[in-house]
Amino acid sequence: MAQYRHRARRRMWFTIEGIEPRAKSSMPDDHKDAIQRQLLDSLVARRRRAFRGPLALRLTIHTTDKNPAHSHNIAKNLLDLFGRPRRILRTRRCALLYSDDNQVHALSVRCRHGETMPRIATEAIPLGGLIKDLQLIQGARANDSADRFDTDAIDRVTDLRQDEAQIRSKFSDAAYESLLWMAQRDAQEQLLSLKMLKPHDLAWMYQAQGHEIAAMWERIFFAESPLRITLSELPQEQGASTLWKQEIEEKLREFQTKWRRIVDPLLVPIALEVVVKPPPPSRERNLHDLDNVLRNYLIPRVVEILNPVSHFAFTFGESTMGQVAPALLANPRYSRRKANRSMPPASSRSGITRYEVWRLPPAEEGGAGVVSLAVVSDMTGLVDTFRQIDDGVERWCESLI
Repeated sequence: MAQYRHRARRRMWFTIEGIEPRAKSSMPDDHKDAIQRQLLDSLVARRRRAFRGPLALRLTIHTTDKNPAHSHNIAKNLLDLFGRPRRILRTRRCALLYSDDNQVHALSVRCRHGETMPRIATEAIPLGGLIKDLQLIQGARANDSADRFDTDAIDRVTDLRQDEAQIRSKFSDAAYESLLWMAQRDAQEQLLSLKMLKPHDLAWMYQAQGHEIAAMWERIFFAESPLRITLSELPQEQGASTLWKQEIEEKLREFQTKWRRIVDPLLVPIALEVVVKPPPPSRERNLHDLDNVLRNYLIPRVVEILNPVSHFAFTFGESTMGQVAPALLANPRYSRRKANRSMPPASSRSGITRYEVWRLPPAEEGGAGVVSLAVVSDMTGLVDTFRQIDDGVERWCESLI
């Protein structure tokens, strides 16, 4: 417990208020300076210097713009601003939160558009400390939420499609569309939550390198899961990026075709969870920044091919709600709540709720790197792997009382 508390004190939390999160090209210079100034003030107040080793970084972004930038473009700008200070910033420090964003070995980004106040909340965790937390809770794996799949969810979709003519004639077209919409949405939520990244997955992959059980675990995790999209290693040579982008598109379309009867069209918001295993050091020519892997390669193609919605509010319209719950729409309390609730702008309809990416230790000599992508259902955008780890540690602490 004492060691855990010591590690917890090494974490760094800070919040930047009153500055609209934007992409690098659309953010005024004075806003960039203000972000760095607030970060510097937080570091000075806590008597903290820049992190020198590998980091895990967690970003929570709230925007208020009517036409906000994509979360991965906002994150790219922030990661740059968290590094070296701009010339106008009066400080003798050569680095703020870190010297280079290559130090970020794990990144989680959550973005909510249409909020009433702009906000940037950041948590920086030394990667070594996070791995020790994984080791701490590895013995309590039974507390991890196991993969549970309601097979009836898919069966209901199949039954509705088989009985389509009968249901339409007995009830109405609107009733059938509503029943199919609800059944397909439940099936998607069940199916796409099966292969969410769990703390025990990371525990094996970070701590058991070189052991036979680790190799077996990685083989199952990367190659033998039908719900994960496995890609070859990141491009290392000039000109390889084009082929890798083509591979991403092919694998995504294969996934869409395989599960078309369930996931096309998508009716639930989704998140991306990515695990990157670099090639062996002898073949590593290009150490890709994690945010660039998502921004340049994965997110644009996922959004283009799967066309996901970025918020649960976009998963149904008034016409659908009128069919599903007409009494709810007629309720004055619902009307008042609808008038007061914060709605994301229409321009942000297509996108993902959050994304996270983890860089593992490189493959052994003679082996090959790999990138594993999971498309997971995410109605709230709140529960990421960082939170699962913290929840596991909390359960461990409670067990000692």
